[in-house]
Amino acid sequence: MKPSYYIIASLAFIISFASGRQVEDDPLPRNCLDIRGKGFSQVGHYVVYQTTNNHTEHEDAIMIYCDEKDGMKLPKEEDEAPPRSAATHCKDILDQGVTQDGYYIIYPFSEHPETAVLVHCDQSTAGGGWTLINRRDEEYDNPIDFQRTFDEYAEGFGNVNYDFYIGNEVIHSLTDSSINELWVTIGTKDGETGYEHYQYFHVGARVFPEYGTPPYMLDSGFYEGTLGDGMEVYNGMGFTTLDQDNDIFDDDNCARKYGGGWWYKMCVMTNLNGLYGNSHFRWYSTEHDYPYLRKAQMMVRPLI
Repeated sequence: MKPSYYIIASLAFIISFASGRQVEDDPLPRNCLDIRGKGFSQVGHYVVYQTTNNHTEHEDAIMIYCDEKDGMKLPKEEDEAPPRSAATHCKDILDQGVTQDGYYIIYPFSEHPETAVLVHCDQSTAGGGWTLINRRDEEYDNPIDFQRTFDEYAEGFGNVNYDFYIGNEVIHSLTDSSINELWVTIGTKDGETGYEHYQYFHVGARVFPEYGTPPYMLDSGFYEGTLGDGMEVYNGMGFTTLDQDNDIFDDDNCARKYGGGWWYKMCVMTNLNGLYGNSHFRWYSTEHDYPYLRKAQMMVRPLI
């Protein structure tokens, strides 16, 4: 079922609560009943805030689906002509007037427009409109393991509130619909920070080498920033994980040897999915080498 206008109606609701901060006289929604109490009555996906098993000290943003059994209503036939379409990325949300950083729902898959994805939108860096695709910070409680299978990297894993990888299927859909740019930030154990901005970033489809294109092939370029280029060396490379080897290192699988899935070429270079406490959680360029990273983040945005 194609998303209808009621999903956009929920955006106005999400704006007030995107930051995850509770307002004294307007508490965060925690379930479909709370959403109905805010005046929303249409079937659809919504962002709510709940305490999770691993993070009991505060509430995390999660996505829920409220349907007829929750007292919600399907849209009427005469209401099926929305003034604007459902968001496919955070730039769409920004263009609809939402300027607050926070958690939102997007529909990035053109072939499956009913599939919703909970994302974090950065609406403040360099004009906003950025969709986070990767976030790492070793200071999070219970940091997750990034040594994952090919299928796990395809589908995504983690918690969008903390450590997560959005998934190569989503990244492909986001970057395949238009020309996209990439924004990378890192933080080191010594307190250094930096960024690199790529005006072109694309991840290909999940295909097989026998068809001539490696899976989730990377292409990037036109960079500027403080870190130096750490991505272009991987152009044309497929995604390697512990159970699928697409690097050019003859002696071993780079992901199995050093940890974390990436567009490996040779092993000892950039890997923002590297393991914590490992020198291969790293940004490497001709200008700088930052091993043993403490944090990292990747965001994409349509350039046009």
